[in-house]
Amino acid sequence: TISAYVGAETQTGGKVTTGSNAFRTGAEANFSIPRFIIPFFDVRTRGGYMPRTNIRLGYDILNRREYYSLNQFRGGLGYIWKESLTKQHEFYPININYVQPLNITEKFLDSVGRYTYLRRVIDSQFIIGSTYQFNYNQVVAGLQKTNNFFFNGLADFSGNIAGLLTGASKENPGIILGRRFNQYIKLETEGRSNRKIGAKSSWANRLLIGYGIPYGNSEQLPYIKQFFAGGTNSIRAFRSRTVGPGTFPLLALDKTVFPDQTGDIRLEANTEFRPHISGPIYGAAFIDAGNIWLAKEDSTRPGSAFSKNFLNELAIGAGVGIRVDITMFVIRLDVAFPIKKPWEENPWYLRQLQFNKKEWRRENVVYNLAIGYPF
Repeated sequence: TISAYVGAETQTGGKVTTGSNAFRTGAEANFSIPRFIIPFFDVRTRGGYMPRTNIRLGYDILNRREYYSLNQFRGGLGYIWKESLTKQHEFYPININYVQPLNITEKFLDSVGRYTYLRRVIDSQFIIGSTYQFNYNQVVAGLQKTNNFFFNGLADFSGNIAGLLTGASKENPGIILGRRFNQYIKLETEGRSNRKIGAKSSWANRLLIGYGIPYGNSEQLPYIKQFFAGGTNSIRAFRSRTVGPGTFPLLALDKTVFPDQTGDIRLEANTEFRPHISGPIYGAAFIDAGNIWLAKEDSTRPGSAFSKNFLNELAIGAGVGIRVDITMFVIRLDVAFPIKKPWEENPWYLRQLQFNKKEWRRENVVYNLAIGYPF
């Protein structure tokens, strides 16, 4: 099978003078064999579903025209099997990613000069490891239930075998094919629930938890594996990648810097009521909360480390939206505003809401235009 995609993301508002618009495109080729092919072993599955051995090759490009482009080449050899109608497993013992930056602009290099941690965005990244993913999905299974649940768990290990073979460490970096490879452990879970209300309305909820830790050959997770918060599919009251890490107040210090904040730990929760209005038109009222953190404090970003006060450091936003659902795809417009900015001295905004004032709206209201539901 061969597939391709094109995607765009844009946000306006929030009085950020730098653009966070992104354009993505990519393609993937998969060659599937309807059985397990494992040397020296005869593996069988239960449940009556055909297992697959899958070989995949893919290419993606992320284009932020004002700043840089990232090319990603990826490949893998793995196994996919269903335990039941709702449960699926994916294990890729060989999973390779190579990322190369292109078209780096002077505008972005100026931001790197002021904030050196942004250098990691344009570093070449070589990831060779293994992944295991478990998926439980009542929606795809087509079960006609009032409450539908979705769960996805991911374990991502990089550089374990390569580290043993090369003896890699921070003092003696391991090299394969002339490139320094990454070493890390990353765990990620996502849970969703969708409750039908009436014939076509629904109430959707989501919880995301992620944790990653670098070791050995690496001092931080590779950029493409780190977490971020804010954006059209995250906390919609904040521009993409402007939340965190922790209570680090980047945009309060400088609204002209490229806002690309990432972290090793993520906690995010969303709830959204989706009333049916008429025909393909649906409404939305939502609350989003979350943040990202670093596993270790970054001296250039005070307040960035995860601590026992993490619940007090959650950014919170709310808003309303409208969707046009024509079955094949959904066009979505969300208008959101902040309720809590944990990096500010007076974080709660409920008493500061001033929708009747143009200046307040320009600084705080964020407009999200996207394709597809946020979760």
